[in-house]
Amino acid sequence: MMRSSNIIIRRTYFGTPPKNNNISSRPFRSMLYVPASNTRALNKLDTLSGSMKPDAVMFDLEDGVAPDMKSEARDNLHQFLQERRRIRDTSSNNDYFGIVRINRVDTPWFEDDALMANDLVIQKDINTHGVVLPKIEGKKDVDTISNHFASLCSTKDDDSPVIPLWAMIETPLAILSVSEIASQTCVQGLILGTNDLGKELRLRPTAGASTREGLSTSLQLAILAGRAYNKPVIDGVYNNFRDEEGFRRECIQGKALGMDGKTLIHPNQIAATNEILAPSVEEIEYAKRVVTCWEKNQSGNLGVAVLDGMMIEQLHVDIAKRLLEQAERIESIV
Repeated sequence: MMRSSNIIIRRTYFGTPPKNNNISSRPFRSMLYVPASNTRALNKLDTLSGSMKPDAVMFDLEDGVAPDMKSEARDNLHQFLQERRRIRDTSSNNDYFGIVRINRVDTPWFEDDALMANDLVIQKDINTHGVVLPKIEGKKDVDTISNHFASLCSTKDDDSPVIPLWAMIETPLAILSVSEIASQTCVQGLILGTNDLGKELRLRPTAGASTREGLSTSLQLAILAGRAYNKPVIDGVYNNFRDEEGFRRECIQGKALGMDGKTLIHPNQIAATNEILAPSVEEIEYAKRVVTCWEKNQSGNLGVAVLDGMMIEQLHVDIAKRLLEQAERIESIV
């Protein structure tokens, strides 16, 4: 195994409990890419707060890092997260949901990336909760990498913690296999790599134009798989971070499709994403009215109710309650 990095990392764990990776109550409106080779971008995370604070951060060791910077990027990330562990009790700005995107299994950097990412996820009090896998195309890919992580944290009594994996869906084969990918218990969520997917689909963007129409089937299939297996689905990036109007349109489209969140390339995109992908004031008020109307109706033991001339059934109440729970979760982290 290569050792291009000078980080000293434990390879074997005995009885180490996994972190609490229950994500059912966590919002994922905004997921910010941060190249681990960029120390300025890493340090800027401490300055992001309020509406400018991302729900999740993807520390990138893959496409965002040049080949000759891979070792330095691992060192930067390890040092950054170790330092944040030391100041965690005195800072409220480093409690985002952190995940690490490693390089593909067929690259010379995979083993070093996997070893460090495994160490970060396993350790307590380090804000890293999963590993992002690029170019996943089916169950076989997931099994190969999951088994590799299992070998890194093997225990004597065979109670190894499962490393949560996030699958990048960015090829036509991945879209055709997205249901089997989402069905794997070690897969915690799906992330759309729309730039790579558009390239592989041979879509032809021009200046100012969008390829989203050509991606619509792919996006919907990913959302179907995510909903079938109760996994969050995160939309792809919008490349022009200065085009706020176009970015907002794409966020609105993603919300209409059912996306749980959106990946971002610049902190300037965070506030708009958090605003658009959160329940609006109007949505919250209407949801409250639906629940109140239904509860009043139950005294008559009827299976339906009427609100503003619209028939209300149990399914509408379930949708309203889910939206109110989402709003409450978001309020709790602001």
